[in-house]
Amino acid sequence: MDFNFQIYHDFVWGFWPGIIVVFGVGFLVGYLASFLGLGGGFIYTPFFHSFFHLTAVQAVAVSLAQMPVSSLSGLFVYYKNNKIRWKQGFLLLVTSIPSAQYTAYKFGRFEDTDFGKQLYYGIPLSEFIYLIVFTFFLGILAIYNLITALKRRRKYYQSFTEKPPNINHAESFSFSTKSILIVLFTGIFFGLFSSLFGIGGGFLAVPLFVYYFRMSPVEAVATSFLGIFLTSFGTSVLFFMQGKLHLELALVGSFGGIFGARIGSLKAVNAKPYSILLVTAIFQFLVVVWYVLGKLPKF
Repeated sequence: MDFNFQIYHDFVWGFWPGIIVVFGVGFLVGYLASFLGLGGGFIYTPFFHSFFHLTAVQAVAVSLAQMPVSSLSGLFVYYKNNKIRWKQGFLLLVTSIPSAQYTAYKFGRFEDTDFGKQLYYGIPLSEFIYLIVFTFFLGILAIYNLITALKRRRKYYQSFTEKPPNINHAESFSFSTKSILIVLFTGIFFGLFSSLFGIGGGFLAVPLFVYYFRMSPVEAVATSFLGIFLTSFGTSVLFFMQGKLHLELALVGSFGGIFGARIGSLKAVNAKPYSILLVTAIFQFLVVVWYVLGKLPKF
């Protein structure tokens, strides 16, 4: 694989604007990823798919490749503030890493098959399937997070004058058979969606940690970030070996993500209980609308 920056000439506004925009998007992705625990690919993947005309697999590969660097920057802040719940995080990785590797391998090969290359309403079948699945699942999750965030916001202001209970979130998890199986099962889909959409899988892990294991939102984001870091690193190596990864795009985006992730994680540490879910839902809606309007086949 050649390592050059010629792909930036494919950007609609030219080479240097492409460099600046990718850096800026990387900063935004790093900020939102560390604030929401979602890996940032829900912006990165459709961005590279639309503006650099990458295939679905290539867009996912670039999205995943910038996550290890930016997530490590955010993890450092969360570690210093004791927000990472290590037991849940490493348990999630038991199934998320092999799931991500298997999905990346199959996803990368499907795009190159004759069946995946067949045109369907003017675009390859692999691209069409990706569009439908991505927008469906992200749209459903956006609705769920919005409803939950609004409920939490109402409860937050209703109890504003009440003294909050002293809950030790770090001790809320117990290694019961049921809890272990739920985390392991979630890890399978964490890895699957991480490789399939480049979104890190945090959109599954964060709600699980918040709603089921009673973590605070910032603890859920920090713990999810641990899984994002290790899962995305291994999957990026596999995509690179398949020749699907444009390192020059990932490199510039990663530099922006380093700064964005640090600022976003500092913001998340002091965020209101409902704000992380609310911001998540808003951006998920925006990405779904933008992606559908930009990529939906013209009938």
